[in-house]
Amino acid sequence: MTFRKQCGFVGSYVRPYRGRLALGIAAIVARDLVAFTAPLLVREGVNALTGPPSPARWTIGAVSLAMAAVAIVRFAFQTSARLCLMTTSRDVEYQMRGNLLRHLFRLHSEFWARTRVGDAMAYATNDLNAVRMMVGPGASSLSESAVALPIALCIMATVSWKLTLAALLPAPLAAWIVTRAGRVIRQRFDAIQALFSTMSAAVQQGVSGVRVVRAFVQEKAEVRRFEAMNQSYVAANRGLAVYSSSLDPLLTFVTGISVLIVLWYGGSLVLAARLSVGNFVMFTAYTAMLARPIASLGRAVNVIQRGMASAGRLQRLFEERPAIVSGAGDSDVAIGVRPRGAVTFDRVTVRFGSLTALRSVSFEIPAGSTLAILGPTGAGKSTLARLVPRLIDPTEGGVLIDGTDCRDLDLDELRSWVGMVPQETFLFSATLAENITLGATEMSLGRILEATEIAGLAPDLQVFPAGMDTVVGERGIMLSGGQKQRISLARAILRRPRILILDDTLSSVDALTGQRILDRLRSVTSERTTLLITHRVATAMCADRIVVLQDGRIAERGSHQQLLANDGFYSRLARLQTIEQELEAL
Repeated sequence: MTFRKQCGFVGSYVRPYRGRLALGIAAIVARDLVAFTAPLLVREGVNALTGPPSPARWTIGAVSLAMAAVAIVRFAFQTSARLCLMTTSRDVEYQMRGNLLRHLFRLHSEFWARTRVGDAMAYATNDLNAVRMMVGPGASSLSESAVALPIALCIMATVSWKLTLAALLPAPLAAWIVTRAGRVIRQRFDAIQALFSTMSAAVQQGVSGVRVVRAFVQEKAEVRRFEAMNQSYVAANRGLAVYSSSLDPLLTFVTGISVLIVLWYGGSLVLAARLSVGNFVMFTAYTAMLARPIASLGRAVNVIQRGMASAGRLQRLFEERPAIVSGAGDSDVAIGVRPRGAVTFDRVTVRFGSLTALRSVSFEIPAGSTLAILGPTGAGKSTLARLVPRLIDPTEGGVLIDGTDCRDLDLDELRSWVGMVPQETFLFSATLAENITLGATEMSLGRILEATEIAGLAPDLQVFPAGMDTVVGERGIMLSGGQKQRISLARAILRRPRILILDDTLSSVDALTGQRILDRLRSVTSERTTLLITHRVATAMCADRIVVLQDGRIAERGSHQQLLANDGFYSRLARLQTIEQELEAL
């Protein structure tokens, strides 16, 4: 990624604040212009000492007052510069962080399949912080170097161009140090960010899988694994810190060489009466003052190289395009109009690389009816469910709602019509009520309790310590698998969607509880189009029609009685599950 593209990426965020940024840089210029009058005042004071005592006394007093005024004015400009630059950097960070989260939400499942959560955490923490430091302190240090060095050298050249050239003899060494340091700092910071991503991912996985870790007595092994990563991270940071911290002393050392050259050569000019004592003192002061902008240059290189490395990582992330985008809005379905809910699969084929999950699948679910999808593991049932709300798009064919291809619909509108209970339930570390009302925060308590009753969650509310205000823990760690599924079911029911998709929703619930929930669900499914994915025949027989998937194809379709008479996969599964139920009863 080119330096120009990275600058353009950061510049797009800085541009709205360019006026404030320019004001901050102007304050730095004014501060340095004022500061560099101090050696001139010192020269006048020193020269006055060689004259009569009475005028010298007045001159020294005036110089002292002028020095105090310089300090006050410099303080005012310094404060203004910091306020402008630092607030700009915070605003840039704020805008970038908001855009980052929105972008992450839009990215497709293939991106998350190859991206660890730790990488996303590194983007949102270290990388954003590095960009903020570049826009704020980095811009401040670079501006100081860019302004102070030319001003000082121009004034010094007016006094003695030969002495100025002598003072610049160590400049090539300083340039080499800065160039070399910038390259090394960037490489090492990139490596540190990769280590931070790996370490963050390890922490996230360890915390999320804490039950598994404990069950297999892997606490010590996980701690040792994390300790090894932590040591690598600390070692890499220590190496960068040693390298970065040596940059300022090296540049200060180079400035010290310049001061020694000025003292030796300038002193010889004074002794030869070719340079006044006042000019010599002023020149020496300017040379010493060069230490600050040169040190600022070192800090600027350090911070800017880190920031540009992070900007490159962030830009590559923002260049990721979401595979699922909202339709062009040229469909016959108006936004805000509730659909009837008829769903049609028209020769749908889905491929994931070389793997074909669905092969030319076609069927229709009339509005207000229930279709059950049944089949062996890996038949493509969950893939089929993800097509309706456009969590994925078909490779070939299309999914239509009321005759309109889903890809032509507004994405937010489409997903507001669909209530999906996925096979893998995710709960937030919040209260039970907050998890149930996700996406439906304005619902009354009566509506919430009704949804929990239908989902079979009402008896559990009696044992929860704080009822609906019980905090369920990270990813619902305090709950059983069946409770998580019922919370997810209540969440979908509460929204009253036009299309309801239940993807093996009752797999973690015992058969008796599952049957009770299905009986209550009839009052819900009778009013909306329902896609019921299950591995239980007892659940599928509640549907109006049943489709059996095998190897991504439709193997059988029809009613419960028709499929029992076919003596195919469905009838064999029904007999097997009947035997299992009889054995459980015995």
